[in-house]
Amino acid sequence: MSTGGAQFHALLLACLIVPLSGFAAAWLANAGGAAQPKLAAILTWVIASIGAVAVSHGLERLNYPHARLGLCNTLTLLRAASIAALAGLLATPEVLDPASGLGWGLVLLALLTLSLDGVDGWAARRSGLRSDFGARFDMETDVAFALVLAALAWQSEKVGIWFLALGLIRPAFLLAGLILPALRHPLPDAFWRKTVAAVQMGGQVLILAPIVTPGLSHVLGIILMAGVTTGFAVDIRWLQRRAARAS
Repeated sequence: MSTGGAQFHALLLACLIVPLSGFAAAWLANAGGAAQPKLAAILTWVIASIGAVAVSHGLERLNYPHARLGLCNTLTLLRAASIAALAGLLATPEVLDPASGLGWGLVLLALLTLSLDGVDGWAARRSGLRSDFGARFDMETDVAFALVLAALAWQSEKVGIWFLALGLIRPAFLLAGLILPALRHPLPDAFWRKTVAAVQMGGQVLILAPIVTPGLSHVLGIILMAGVTTGFAVDIRWLQRRAARAS
């Protein structure tokens, strides 16, 4: 099995990326005027360390077939570390005030994280390192990004706590699959689904922008919730019809 080599590569990267992500979170928190920026670093390190363990476990459980991790999964790891740094800022909520000095720095980091989302898939196809692990890693990183952005928007008082549901829809869908077998079947690739996901994450980043006022951000949040909920409703209906035809 080639999984061991990829796990070793992932471990080496984690030893570098995990500490750097915490320092990045502390720097951002300090730039935003946090009283204790080290809290952001500590939370980031905890999240990033848990993520690193999950990656190693996933490589083994999903039987990663390649001897090397590759640029594609390395980029996803970088994206995950960036998400951990963003999540670490939740430990210093005062820096999420639109009036703080962090403002556009937060948006730029979120945009950088979002930009890596399309690059890792391209790298996987170009290098021939596509795998079930890579697809699952990419998807779960997207889920984490959506949830962290939703939490940041809520803590910034741009939206209400209801906005967290935007990041919890996918986990709820997976949990529902444990009860309803029809929901466990893989969905076919669809351009509209990728478009909805891109608009969702782009919209979430936009909500964090200092120029977006709470009134406008609430409207944007409602639109995003409606679009994502409709998308999941369409998928659930398709899965139910498929199960009915198969029975």
